[in-house]
Amino acid sequence: MSFKFNEMRRKLFTCGVPLLGAAAGGAFLSSGCEIQKKSKPAGNISLPSGGIYAKYNDKLPKLFTAVLQDVMDVMNVRDQCMDPQIRPLLPGMRTWGEAITIYLEAVNEVPKEPFQMEMELIDNSKPGQIIIAQADAPKLSAFWGGLLTNAAAGHKVAGVITDGGVRDYDEILELNFPAFCAGLTPYDSLGRMDGKKKNVPIVCGGVKVAPGDLIFADVVGVVVVPQDIVDQVIAKAWEKVQGESTVREELRSGAGVEKTFKKYHVL
Repeated sequence: MSFKFNEMRRKLFTCGVPLLGAAAGGAFLSSGCEIQKKSKPAGNISLPSGGIYAKYNDKLPKLFTAVLQDVMDVMNVRDQCMDPQIRPLLPGMRTWGEAITIYLEAVNEVPKEPFQMEMELIDNSKPGQIIIAQADAPKLSAFWGGLLTNAAAGHKVAGVITDGGVRDYDEILELNFPAFCAGLTPYDSLGRMDGKKKNVPIVCGGVKVAPGDLIFADVVGVVVVPQDIVDQVIAKAWEKVQGESTVREELRSGAGVEKTFKKYHVL
């Protein structure tokens, strides 16, 4: 990438955005989140959801992707897990919240207004939302990096998930910002991929995502809960988690697996 392009990106994304990092303790804070000191491994914090799912802040920290998908399996909503190629930058990263979406596609030259869609998306984001990006391009390039992370952190965005690439690994970890992607790459998206639509239904990691859907991501994967069934899914997942705690205690005490399963119908 030329020096000119790099300077363009920095001017676009640092203007008016408070930079977080070592000077701020090396932690990314979301509403209600405990401060994590820089000396601790990055990515171990759990971010509470904001926006329309804040009412579930008492339950979501105790849920996980597998139980949400288990519940949807029973509801015959079976294909809600993104491609397992999409991984967190660190295993300890987990997040949840309301989806906001962006669709990017391949380009062969630098657009007249580069990064316009990305800037608009972040500027209009709300605390606790998660950016979900469909990268419809044949070659992996990074639509997301350190400067966008700083901008998202300034808006208290709860994370980013993309089936494209990410770069500036160290800077993202320093901010404790949850980032899930298909791979790391030095390639910038400038002149390779550009945002075309925002806040529209997309397909990320093989799963349909609509703005407002509940996204839950941890080391096991990324699950999309359609907005119209969120209340039901969370209620059933909470009930299942409570039941699994009881089963776990009995199995650990030596109870037979088959007998316990027949008793609780949980495994």
